[in-house]
Amino acid sequence: MASSAIKLIPWALWEFLMDGVEAGTTVLLRRGNKSQPGYFEQVIRELVREQGHHLEVRWVMPDPDGGPGAAFDRDNKMVSMADLVLAFFDPGSLMKGGTGHCVETAVDRNVPVYSFLVGDLKETGILERVGEHDPDAIWQEKIGAFFDQ
Repeated sequence: MASSAIKLIPWALWEFLMDGVEAGTTVLLRRGNKSQPGYFEQVIRELVREQGHHLEVRWVMPDPDGGPGAAFDRDNKMVSMADLVLAFFDPGSLMKGGTGHCVETAVDRNVPVYSFLVGDLKETGILERVGEHDPDAIWQEKIGAFFDQ
């Protein structure tokens, strides 16, 4: 999941999806019922569709009859379905909005979560790990191999 303002796809994420996850893994992406998915989600979907033949993509959408809290409930459901949550923030929205809510939900439910700040080339080198919660260190080595370069 990613903040809606992100317009860059970190290369480390693509490498992780291509080489770091098992065949048959489902990549969960969120979107609204009527709105188009965010740029980040659209690009990930297309990359997986074109090159990630060992992966599946599943859109997780709010219940159309869920009322004002439907997006919140969708995010809770998405975290409950996940073995790992990767969250990407732009510099102006660290831990805000639905992406921040997903990180908090993952921590509350003990789902491993790694959070990254996506910046521009001049400021942050594009990707910086800004938080993690992986109580049993299930993903620590693999995340480090792909994202801590």
